[in-house]
Amino acid sequence: PSPATGTRGWRRLAKVVTGGSTPVRSTLSPGDVERLRTPLPGPRNLVVLGCTGGAGQTVTALMIGHTLAEHRDDKVAAVDVNPGPNGLSRRVGAQTSETLTALLANAETVTEYEQMRSYVSRTESGLDVVQTLDDPYVQTLDDRDYGRLTELLGGFYELTLLDPAATGVSRALPVADGLVLVVPASADAERAVSMTFEWLEGNGYGALRASSVLVVNGVSKRSLPDVDAAEGVARGRCRAIVRIPWDDHLGMSYTKIDVNALRPATRRAHGALGGVLVSSLAK
Repeated sequence: PSPATGTRGWRRLAKVVTGGSTPVRSTLSPGDVERLRTPLPGPRNLVVLGCTGGAGQTVTALMIGHTLAEHRDDKVAAVDVNPGPNGLSRRVGAQTSETLTALLANAETVTEYEQMRSYVSRTESGLDVVQTLDDPYVQTLDDRDYGRLTELLGGFYELTLLDPAATGVSRALPVADGLVLVVPASADAERAVSMTFEWLEGNGYGALRASSVLVVNGVSKRSLPDVDAAEGVARGRCRAIVRIPWDDHLGMSYTKIDVNALRPATRRAHGALGGVLVSSLAK
């Protein structure tokens, strides 16, 4: 899709939903910042799941992490459970040779945050990323491993985002307190949303589906008919729908994301998305 010019038509391209606590310096509206800073009753886990290939699952997980870490006082982590050349780890740049499986192997010795820091890469936004890189053992993690991982991270982080590979989705969902479903603004979106909702229902995740947030990525004026069709399937079956406008910077593969390089409309959309997610997790 071609990018929409300027910020004109912003309200059509991104649906903003408003809520929460103390203001920080930000390019976002006071209402969005308030919602982003809503206190949580305890550690929460968010799973980000692409409904089809190329939906932007990893970029969405990373942007949610950046947005939350930038605006909240508590700590936020993102976990790369999807090894590959364009995975979360490479989008932030490795600062340590330690990986997710090394963290799990040494979990009993990690009792202080300073010890935890040696297993993560810290981004400029303040987001901590547990890396995978090319670690083949990540694909062998089972339900018990995911439970141990989220329990460990819950001792240090108020919010943990999981970016799983397709093979790990069924193991990640049981630990999820919230679910983000991601589709591209394309002709495939309507079918992808329908099939994902059916799969969640058929596998016992109807409640998680009902409280999920649908993200439509790369929305432009040209793609609005496809976006409307996808939203028609999702409307009334999930908690909220958030449109993310097309942004060339997010569309570039293998590139480290510079939040400051994003268009203002893109930042506002992610601020709205983060606020919706925090409000949902606070209830």
